[in-house]
Amino acid sequence: MSPKSKLLVVLLVALFVCGCSSQNTGLVDMGGEEGSKIALLVEDLNEVKHNSKKVADSFSAKPSPADAKKLNNMTFYIKGKPAVNGSSATCSVQVEKQDGTPMGDVEWSFEKQADVWKIKSAPLP
Repeated sequence: MSPKSKLLVVLLVALFVCGCSSQNTGLVDMGGEEGSKIALLVEDLNEVKHNSKKVADSFSAKPSPADAKKLNNMTFYIKGKPAVNGSSATCSVQVEKQDGTPMGDVEWSFEKQADVWKIKSAPLP
C-alpha cells in the first residue's frame, strides 16, 4: 500500500470514529426523537414551501392557497426544544423574510398522525 493510500485509510477511520461518537457536540438536542422529528418537519418546510402538494402534506389540515403562498416568502427556524405531550406538541418558531429580516417568533402547534408529525397551526407574525 502506498503512503498516500495509508494516509487516506487513516483519515477515513478517524472521520468514522469521530462521526460515530455519542459525544458529538455538533448535534443539537431537540429533547429526544420526537422533538427531532418536529424540528426536521419545520426544516423540511423551508425546502418544500414552493411545492403546494408537499406543503399540504406537512400540515394536518391543508392550508388555504393564500396562506400557502405567504409561506413562500418566509424562512422558519425552531427556537428551543419542542414541548411534546403524547401526540401533540408546541414549539417556538422564528420567522424571517427571505432576505433574512427577522419578523418575530411565534408558537406553532403540531400533531402526530399515524406516527408522522404534522403542523397543526402555524401562525405568522
